Order: sequence, then C-alpha cells, then structure tokens
Amino acid sequence: MTIEYTHPDDLIGPSHVKPVPPLPYAAKSLFFRAEHWLAQLIAALMVASTLLLGLLMASQVLMRYGLESPFLGIEELAPMLALWAYFMGMVYATRDQDHISGGVVALLIRNRSLIRAIRLAGSLACLVATGIFGYYAWDFASFNLDLGRKSLYMRWPKYLWDFSMVSGFTLMGFYYCLQIIAEARDLTMAKGNKK
Repeated sequence: MTIEYTHPDDLIGPSHVKPVPPLPYAAKSLFFRAEHWLAQLIAALMVASTLLLGLLMASQVLMRYGLESPFLGIEELAPMLALWAYFMGMVYATRDQDHISGGVVALLIRNRSLIRAIRLAGSLACLVATGIFGYYAWDFASFNLDLGRKSLYMRWPKYLWDFSMVSGFTLMGFYYCLQIIAEARDLTMAKGNKK
C-alpha cells in the first residue's frame, strides 16, 4: 500500500489560490527597469560573495596544510563573505517568493478571498518583523560606526560586516512593500469580481 502526498501547489479546486507575483515583470516603467537592475546587482553580490568564500576556504586549506603558513585573516573574511551571501540570498528569495511555506491555509480554508486576506496579513507581519530586525541591525551598525571599530587582523572597518544586515533588511522591507501592494490589489480585484 502506498500513500501519495499532494503538494498544496498541485491542488485543483476552490481552495487553490496561486501566489501573487510581486512585480509586473512586463512593465516597462523606469521604476521596474531600475528594480530589474537592482535584482541583478543583488544576484551578482550573492554569487560573488559565495564564490569568493569558497575560494578563500580552498586557499586556506592549501596555505595551512600545503605551505604550512596559514592566513589568519580568514577568520574575519569568511564571516563577512558569508554574511553578504546570506543576506543577499535572503533578499533575492523575498523578491522571488522562494520562501519555505507549508500551504496549510489552502488545505483548511475554501474561501479564496479569505486565503488572499490571510496571505496579505502574513506579508504585513513579515514586513513588521523585518522592520524590527532592521532597526536593531542599524542600531548595532551605528554603534560600531561611532566607535570606529576595526577587525583584528585585517584592520578593516567593522561596518563592512554590519551593513550586510542593514542592506539585507532594508531591501527585504522594500520587496515586502511591493508584495503587500500586489496582494492588496489582488484582494480588492477578487472582491470586485464577485459583485
């Protein structure tokens, strides 16, 4: 006996409501063209920091075990690159709505307007949480900036690490705002079509 599990995105019926795309990618306005370039910059930062982190680790292994002369700055550079890769990846996942989600709401509720309203409320909650985390990230970054802290080995300013968080939460908030606008428009259009 086999049990078949159904993914919520595969459901067909009254409970199936597809996610609202956050951006009308076909739009030709200056705003959406600028956003497209921003997304490419985010992707480039994400890929470059990930590749540099891998190369840094490989060179550290070679220097430590092959040349027996380890590079002490790796303890500072590796976390910095990892932070930039993580936060830019977080922003890109927010933009493309690639978050991990269970889709339980669509299984329990049949009313499409209610599902849309719950998704809108979820996006609002995510925006609030992003704003709170962004506030504390900025508070921490400005504290280090005021102190003029530098890393131990490389003597690089600590804000290079801190601004990965600040830029990540700021850009995430931007994309959540776009998502909220799209979901609110979808909800009002769905209610307007019912009349």
